[in-house]
Amino acid sequence: MTPALDRARLESIVGRFAGRRVAVLGDLVADEFLHGDIARISREAPVLILEHRRTVVVPGGGGNAVANLRALGASPEPVGVVGRDEAGARLLGRFREIGVPVRGVVVARGYETPTKSRVLAGGVHTRRQQIVRIDRGAAHGELAPPLRAEIAARLARAVTRAEGLLVSDYGYGAAGPRVLRSLRASRRPTTTVDSRTRVARFRGAAACTPNQEELERAVGADSFRSDRAVEEAARDLMRRSGNRAVLVTRGARGMCLVERGKPPLRIPAFGEGEVADVTGAGDTVIAAFTLALISGASHAEAAFLANLAAGLAVMKYGTATVSRSELRAAIREACRP
Repeated sequence: MTPALDRARLESIVGRFAGRRVAVLGDLVADEFLHGDIARISREAPVLILEHRRTVVVPGGGGNAVANLRALGASPEPVGVVGRDEAGARLLGRFREIGVPVRGVVVARGYETPTKSRVLAGGVHTRRQQIVRIDRGAAHGELAPPLRAEIAARLARAVTRAEGLLVSDYGYGAAGPRVLRSLRASRRPTTTVDSRTRVARFRGAAACTPNQEELERAVGADSFRSDRAVEEAARDLMRRSGNRAVLVTRGARGMCLVERGKPPLRIPAFGEGEVADVTGAGDTVIAAFTLALISGASHAEAAFLANLAAGLAVMKYGTATVSRSELRAAIREACRP
C-alpha cells in the first residue's frame, strides 16, 4: 500500500517547521573531509600522492541531525559531549555559526571527540571520490557515570524547552538507553529514536527509524527475502520496544512504515538521479520525520516527507543537509499529476 498525497496538506506541514523546538540527545561526531588533487603515484609504495587543497569539518552523527533540523527551519538544542580538543571546538563553533545553542553540550576533560576523516581524491577535471576513511577519538561503549549524569541533567533542562526529543545513538554512550531512562516518561515530549546497534533497547518512543541492516540486527535475522518479511520484522521490533511506529529505510527500495493497528505502508524511493553519497542520510530522515510529527503530521505524512528529504540528501556529496525550500520543491515534483 502506498500513501495518497495531498500537496497542500504537506506544504502546510512544512510551513509549520519554522521555529519548532527540538532537543537532540546525540553522539556528536566531527566529520572531516580532506580534499586533494592526484599528483602522481608514490615511489615508496603503490599509493597515490595527493596535493592537499582544503579541509572541511562539519557536524556528524547526532550533530548532523542537529544541522538538518536547523536547515529545515527548526530551533534544535543538542545535548551530548565533546572533548577539550580541536575537533570539539570546531563542532561547537559550527553550531554557533548556524545559530544553535550549545548550553546542552558538556565539554569534558579526558574525552576525545569522535572524528571520522575522509580523504577525497580527484583530478582537475574529475569528481573527487572517497578513497579512505580514518576513525579516531572516543571508543564505542558506555560513558563514566559522572559524565553520564551530567548529560542526563542537561537533557532534563533541555526537554523543558522542547516540543520534540530526537535521540541519535551512534554507540559512543552520550545517547544510550541509560541516559534516556533517566528522564521520566511523563516528562518526555514526542520522542523519536535512531540507533545504530541497539534500537530495541529504547522503549516507548513515538517512532524509531532503523535501516534494513539495523532492523535485521535488532530482530536477529540474517537477511530479508521479501517486503512482507521486512514488515513482519518491523512489527516484531515494535512489540519488543513498545514504540508506536517503526519506519524502516531501505535505500533504493524506499521506506516501509509500520504502525499499531494499521496496514503497512510502502513508500517508493524519491528521485531518479544518480546517488552521489549516502553519508548521513539517516540523520536527514529522522530530522524531517521528527519535525513533521511535532508539526501535526500523521506518521504516514511524516514518513513521506522524510522519504523526500532522504532522496534530496543522497544527491549531495558529503554530510549534507536539506532546506525547507528544497523540500517544498520536492513535494511539488512528487505530487504532480
